[in-house]
Amino acid sequence: MRKVLRVITLIITPLISVCAFLSGCKSCGGKHVDIDNSDIMQDINVSPTQSPAYEQYSRQAIEEYKQVAAMHLDGDGEVDIENAEVIQAANSAAAKLFAYACYNERTLDKYVYFSNQHGETDLGGSGFANATRQEYYLRVNESENTCGYRYHYTIKKVLESGGLISGFKSLFESARIRITDKTNLLYRFEGDKIIEGGENASIGVNMLECEWATGKDWGKPDVEMKKSAFIAPEDIEKDIQESAGNDNITMRANINILADNIIKKANIFEAEDGCISVIMWIDTDIANRDEASLKMIRKGNGSGDCSWKKDAEDEDDTGFMIYCTLWQNGMFRFYNVQERWSGTIQGFKGTVQSQTTYHYSYSDRDCDMKANLEMLEAAKKLKGE
Repeated sequence: MRKVLRVITLIITPLISVCAFLSGCKSCGGKHVDIDNSDIMQDINVSPTQSPAYEQYSRQAIEEYKQVAAMHLDGDGEVDIENAEVIQAANSAAAKLFAYACYNERTLDKYVYFSNQHGETDLGGSGFANATRQEYYLRVNESENTCGYRYHYTIKKVLESGGLISGFKSLFESARIRITDKTNLLYRFEGDKIIEGGENASIGVNMLECEWATGKDWGKPDVEMKKSAFIAPEDIEKDIQESAGNDNITMRANINILADNIIKKANIFEAEDGCISVIMWIDTDIANRDEASLKMIRKGNGSGDCSWKKDAEDEDDTGFMIYCTLWQNGMFRFYNVQERWSGTIQGFKGTVQSQTTYHYSYSDRDCDMKANLEMLEAAKKLKGE
């Protein structure tokens, strides 16, 4: 355990990071709306009561790893995480656990996550930009007792910039809310005058805030908020490959985690509360040769030519890491992605180093759509509906 704790300490040390930001509407001409996004994610430490579709498979993957790990202990009685057989077992189990956690979301009644991404972009002679991106995604799927809803916002803010890029800072900032109501219609809001506000105590970050107005996409047909079909475990890799590059993909972290040997090394350990933590170091050479992974990273970052990049000073190529904590049933509690990639960003050629943290909640309180729907009805009245 002491070895693992040393590894965790290195991983969660705050890093300067970045992402590619897409432009947004700065003056949509809509009606001003009062929206408060500060009181969210209060129950990130509350165990979920839902039974996910892949629970039995997650538990099986953990047990398979434990059987191998128990045969390879060091002099202190701890698992020898450097043993080749332990590494092989950990790599296999870690890939399955992450994939199952992603695919669990397809069949849940409801869930919400909040992501916070800080970053630094090096654009060479064009300058640099330090930025933050925050995303909040609340989804309630249609069932016998409820309609399907979605409340989704992204806010992107450049905190510091220098060089030529400073004159194009607006290209890297935007704020947008998308609400899907019970009629499966989309209502979009646009934000402007983005600032860094107060801290959300639950997730420990300063919330980005802005002024909101109704947008142009108002009452348009949207994707139905229904549960997706169950994909058999043996068919998940095929589904990842076939859906890579689509708008609504199931995999997180823009990586085909089931590709052969894409995990260079993994560690798995169980916390006192029964949660499972997984650390994965991704082989960037293999990731850059994997067609599905490249499609996902390019779609996710809005860059048609980006690929993962090694740190010239990092001989072990540990620059791309995924660290996640799963509830006992295999559902995401938290995950963190650290990566470095290079490519064209809004017409500028540059290198990006990013760290993104996701927190999940499944409680009735955090997944309550009432306040959001009331705000939507008030906005409709402002537009004269």
